[in-house]
Amino acid sequence: MPEYYLQVDNASLCYEIEGTGPFIIIVPGGNGGAKLFERFRNLLVKHFTVVLYDRRGYFRSRLTGPQDYSKLFGICSSGAILMTYLNKYPETLSKLFIHEPLIFMDTLEGKDEIQKFHLDMYQVYLTKGRNAAMHELGNRYSNELDYSTLVEKQKKDKANNWDYCFQYEWREYPFAKVDWRAAKSHRDKVAILYGVDCIGFFCVEAGKSIAEYLGNEYVESPGAHIGVYDESQKISKAFIKLCRKQSLFLDEPKL
Repeated sequence: MPEYYLQVDNASLCYEIEGTGPFIIIVPGGNGGAKLFERFRNLLVKHFTVVLYDRRGYFRSRLTGPQDYSKLFGICSSGAILMTYLNKYPETLSKLFIHEPLIFMDTLEGKDEIQKFHLDMYQVYLTKGRNAAMHELGNRYSNELDYSTLVEKQKKDKANNWDYCFQYEWREYPFAKVDWRAAKSHRDKVAILYGVDCIGFFCVEAGKSIAEYLGNEYVESPGAHIGVYDESQKISKAFIKLCRKQSLFLDEPKL
């Protein structure tokens, strides 16, 4: 897959583009990389022009100067990136799909406990290392399948970027400030999704509170928190069906 680079302030952002039809940009969470979404992308390219990219500071998207970490959001709060973008540039979006965003509204029950967990887990990272911290993350946020991908497989990944995430984002992203009142005025552009296999796990709660505040349906999707990787066939079919329902494309794909 050809790689392209966009030069922005103090960074060189690597992206890939493939497919036909309306553009869809996939914003990674977690360790900031596009690789997790390759299976999902390959199943969408007959319907969409799909853009994948590595977030600033991760994998191929290298920093070329000082990074203002006060303006950096990450992991599953790529939801925070998207909500902030929505508020600034709503006219550029047809629809914003956010899958299980881990960004916590002030009204979310147990928010203080969650913040303490993130601070405590950062101390685990500092004292016991990344693998111990990932174990804590997996136990709190995911089911068995997600745990295998998030915790076990990352140990073998030589290009692991979770260290960068823990150092600069883990204590910040869940509590990023979003203008929720402004977001509500654009609620018709937003769809919040959750994985059916995550019911009963904490990772569905934040998105549920956001959907309720916006007055939107909380849309069921196959798989768990990272279903785009573990259940890419099922989730791509459901996503395409949802897009047809939203009238985002009407033509049959080119074969």
